[in-house]
Amino acid sequence: MNERSASWPARLPIIAATASMVGVAALVAYVGERWLDPQSLSLFFVVPIVLAAMRYGLAASLGASVLSVAALNFLFVEPRFTMAVARPQDLWALLLLAAVGVLVSLIAQRARTAEAARVEAARERFKSELLAGVSHDLRTPLATILFTLQSLQRFAADHDQASRNELFDLAESETRRLAGLVERLLSASRIEAGRTPVQLEPVSVSEIVASAMLDAGAEIAEIEIAVEAPADLPLVSADPALATRALANVLSNAGKYGGGFPISVSVRCEDHNVLIDVRDRGPGLGEDPERLFEKFVRGVDADGRAPGLGLGLALARTFMESQGGGLKAANCEGGGAQFTLSLPCWTKATRYGD
Repeated sequence: MNERSASWPARLPIIAATASMVGVAALVAYVGERWLDPQSLSLFFVVPIVLAAMRYGLAASLGASVLSVAALNFLFVEPRFTMAVARPQDLWALLLLAAVGVLVSLIAQRARTAEAARVEAARERFKSELLAGVSHDLRTPLATILFTLQSLQRFAADHDQASRNELFDLAESETRRLAGLVERLLSASRIEAGRTPVQLEPVSVSEIVASAMLDAGAEIAEIEIAVEAPADLPLVSADPALATRALANVLSNAGKYGGGFPISVSVRCEDHNVLIDVRDRGPGLGEDPERLFEKFVRGVDADGRAPGLGLGLALARTFMESQGGGLKAANCEGGGAQFTLSLPCWTKATRYGD
């Protein structure tokens, strides 16, 4: 079986859809023929040509043109049920319909080609920006680790135990940062491929908050964090790893963009959900906070820089939504930003699962 014959099964749905659209146009023309002449009825057959061009491209549009001309001639032009044409005006109507079909097909093909070129250019630009961003964010911790190891190797005698420990701590911190960057890239890849497993279980929100503060690591190590949580909080339905990672990403984001000011974390119950509010005192989120949840979109910190890969918030929202929760962002009055993570109470999830 050659390649051309092998492609026919894939084309059958398109052929069937195109023929169906022409059939519907013929049915509508049949209803309207008591009021309209064949020249006017030809307008009904322009519709399937345009739809086929928009939906399926050049070949389908040309096919719809041929079917439309044949249907108009066979069903509505005298003598009926033949391919003969008795009147010159009917012949001109058929020729005009064929010309319109070809013209629409060519215009649609040009538009599809231009759109494909635009999408490809955007994809290439995105790849370039992503590569530049990834290269920059990976280069910094790698350079720090290399400098630390070279310093320990070349000037070992000049370092006392305290300075060596400090260098080891720096290397460990940068290694963890590098591992976090790689993990975020891998998480984005797994999400795109639909390979992010979710295992829901009853979880304490206090445990999620505590684990997330540890996972956020160096981004919040030097920042004061105030946590307010009622003692009688219900358990939530969550995947502990995903919920922790989502909150850690939000905390890390607050640490990077909050200008070093204290961060507040408050937990509350609302409508059978537990909400976690993370508030910073940074420059805010701009006019469109939702855009920050798009992959590889980075905000600007208090110093005008745009650190990170732009993946943390996008992954955090995906992780939360995969558990039946959510993540929203808003600017605060007086400055700063607030991120609200929500998870359903375990009792609610159990009831819905029954």
